[in-house]
Amino acid sequence: MSDYYNLVTVEDGHRDSAAIVDVLKGIRDGRLRNDLRLLNYYREIPVSYDATIAFIDDDMVEVKVHQHQAVVMHVEKMTFLKSSHFPHDVAAKVYKANIEKSVALLTRFSYAQVRAERRRFVRVQVTDPIHATFRHHRVKIAGRLVDISIGGLSLESRDNHASLEESAGVLAIALPGGILEVPGRLIKQAPHEDLWHYIFEMETDTRIEAAVSQFIFQKQVEIIRELKDQIV
Repeated sequence: MSDYYNLVTVEDGHRDSAAIVDVLKGIRDGRLRNDLRLLNYYREIPVSYDATIAFIDDDMVEVKVHQHQAVVMHVEKMTFLKSSHFPHDVAAKVYKANIEKSVALLTRFSYAQVRAERRRFVRVQVTDPIHATFRHHRVKIAGRLVDISIGGLSLESRDNHASLEESAGVLAIALPGGILEVPGRLIKQAPHEDLWHYIFEMETDTRIEAAVSQFIFQKQVEIIRELKDQIV
């Protein structure tokens, strides 16, 4: 989840952690109003529920959480804590998460800036093999769709076309309802294992936005169902 946030230092790592734990103690003891909420991202979808502090031992904090949150925390091994009592959001390591009991043990607290919350559009991760291409004149980048939002998408490909960065062209996405062609621009390229990861921004109209929104909604339903299935 390191792609979602930046760490923020107020004083130093040790003092920041101690200040965070002091706030959590205040919430536990009732000196501070409990507005604690946890945030995770599951395949790009935000999962956020209220949490209750069960006990604190040094820098180990046990929290009672929603079962959906426990599932994602078990997978991601970290979470974000949000409260008006913190000067910044907080990132924490999940030492242990018990899905059946809906509890988690948190440690290693740091202030953080959650970059994912500043996104203009809802993004969804795609795991099934959906083909996408980008054409710029006679050059084509072909690969698998990785994620998509109304504003853009990314794909993985074996093709290496670094010279196309900032080039405009046409994206063709093989959605379940048919091929969707969208004007787009390649804004970034980076190596990823033995492939290349390409990020595009899209120029949309009402028709394109409707098609992409419907696809994103369907994927969100599938992802939430997958999350619930892990509880059963």
